[in-house]
Amino acid sequence: MIRRPQLGDDVIRLCFVLFALKDLAKKWLHSLAENSITSWDAFIKALKKFYPIHKITLMRKNIMRCKEEPNKLFWKYFERFKDLLVQCPHHGIDKWHVCQILYDSLDYQNRTPLEIMSQGRFLKADEHEE
Repeated sequence: MIRRPQLGDDVIRLCFVLFALKDLAKKWLHSLAENSITSWDAFIKALKKFYPIHKITLMRKNIMRCKEEPNKLFWKYFERFKDLLVQCPHHGIDKWHVCQILYDSLDYQNRTPLEIMSQGRFLKADEHEE
């Protein structure tokens, strides 16, 4: 990823969120008062007002139940998993738990390369490591 030192993570996230929201969510965002969201935390707080709790709960369940389909390519599963995370950026699942869900749903064939790439430390790595 390209980093610009003068831009903080909040600014980058907020810029990208404009592209991630669709339909009603995008209309809702544009209906907010100008400059009412100045940080990622403020966005998440406002977003919680847009999403009813039952919808957040359903999205969390979908993330936690996401499984790799037999005889499907890993990247297709991974894209589907990432889409679920993007649909609910305020899911509240810790990063380590998201990694655990991803890892647990993989079959042996796809777990092995993941472990090789991470030198056998995928689940032991610090959540801030790349």
